[in-house]
Formats: sequence, structure tokens, C-alpha cells
Amino acid sequence: MSKKRIRRFLIVTALLIPLILYLVVMFVLPETEEEARKVLIIIILIISSIFDIREQKVPLLVCTAILGINIMHAVFVMFNLTSWIISIVLSAILLTVYVINKDLIGLGDIILVALCVQSLLPGDTLKFLFLTFAFSTFYGLIKCIKAKSVKNIAVPLSPCIALAFILLIH
Repeated sequence: MSKKRIRRFLIVTALLIPLILYLVVMFVLPETEEEARKVLIIIILIISSIFDIREQKVPLLVCTAILGINIMHAVFVMFNLTSWIISIVLSAILLTVYVINKDLIGLGDIILVALCVQSLLPGDTLKFLFLTFAFSTFYGLIKCIKAKSVKNIAVPLSPCIALAFILLIH
């Protein structure tokens, strides 16, 4: 088996396990569903952060895993229409930014931000966005100072998204 296939298998396995765990917890231990959902999304965001730092990409499987958890939560536990509408509107705004300048934000980052918004309370959306972009700005400034240049500086957004999500999840 090639390294690429082994790697792909490990990624798929690492992201399917949280989905299966969430499904089991949701039906077997419903009183711990909320905590399990938060922990599993954080684990998936950490996986995403590692990939974003190493390869400057957010794997689609990461987004799919969070979407799967969000859909299961909406169908079986609680559907929060406001969070989903905010997520869609935010996606449209960020996609517009992406179309105008593809160097500002990646598609994976847009999807990840939108999915995290679905997982938060509607009142936390602006705080989440502020923290995410504040962390990315701070990290970008540090990279610019280290590089002694402002050109060709790429900031992985997934770690900033993960940190903002962790701070706001309650």
C-alpha cells in the first residue's frame, strides 16, 4: 500500500471514529451528548489545524465530519434555525470575499468557519468571528516580524478557528 493510500485511510478513520462515537453517545448516553459533541468537534478542529499548518489546506473530510455531527445534532437533539441561517449568510459573504481575492481566505476555511457557527449559539457568532480574525491578525503580525517582511506571509486560519471555538464553547 502506498504512503498516500495509508495516509488517506488514516484521515478517513480519524474522522469517521468521532462521527460513530457521537452517534453512539447520542443514543446510548443522551445526557452526555452535548459534552461529547463539543469534545469531538474540538478534536476534529485540532486535526484540521495540524493539516492547515503543515499543508495550508483544510481537508474536505474534516468539514464533512463536523457537518455530520451538526446534522445529527439538528435532527435528533435540537435544530437551531438561527445558527444555520447565520452560517449560510456568513458563507455567502466569505465566498464573495474569496471570489474577489482568493489569497485572503481559503474555501476550506470558509466552510470550517460556517460549520463552527452552526455549532455555537447565535449570540456567540460575532464573538467567534472577532476572536478568529483577531488571532489570525496577531499570528500574521508575528510571522511578519519574524520574516521581516509583509510579502508572501500565509496564516493558517484553522488554528485560529479552533482556538476561538474552544474559548466560546459552553
